[in-house]
Amino acid sequence: FLTAHQAPYLQASEVRAAALARAKAEDKRVFLHFGAPWCGWCHRLEGWMAQPAITALLAKDFVELKIDTDRMVGGEELLAAARASAGLTAGGGIPWIVFYDADGNALANSEGNDGNIGFPYQPAEIEHFIGMLKKTAMRLTRDDIDALSKSLNAIREADEAKKKAAAEAGAKK
Repeated sequence: FLTAHQAPYLQASEVRAAALARAKAEDKRVFLHFGAPWCGWCHRLEGWMAQPAITALLAKDFVELKIDTDRMVGGEELLAAARASAGLTAGGGIPWIVFYDADGNALANSEGNDGNIGFPYQPAEIEHFIGMLKKTAMRLTRDDIDALSKSLNAIREADEAKKKAAAEAGAKK
């Protein structure tokens, strides 16, 4: 029953083309992130981006697009092609991010000095991500970009506080 009524898989190339057309119509860039349902860091990125304050800031400049490498037809191939056009080999992990102008020209990607930053979590990863935003932003202000940076740092700081509290609770037992 479920298989018979399953929605058809989307074509990754068509979804990307629609996002580029929307970006052109709205005078924006495309914030493309590749991910998969089993990827924990992909969920962290999507959760961060789904926060209303973050969504509002990113929407000033970007059409957000997720390509699911597992559930979209041609998703893996589109990721491989995007990495190849950036001069990178296959692999590299997900989430993998690339910013495009409305004509489909890659402006920046998540490949840092030590490989793919994935979800920007560590200070160097956040710094790389903020650099990508600065390079591609058209309407985001310095304060907007600072707010995005602070929100990413707050995630790591909250995780560290939880780990510390758990360690202290374990030591008391």
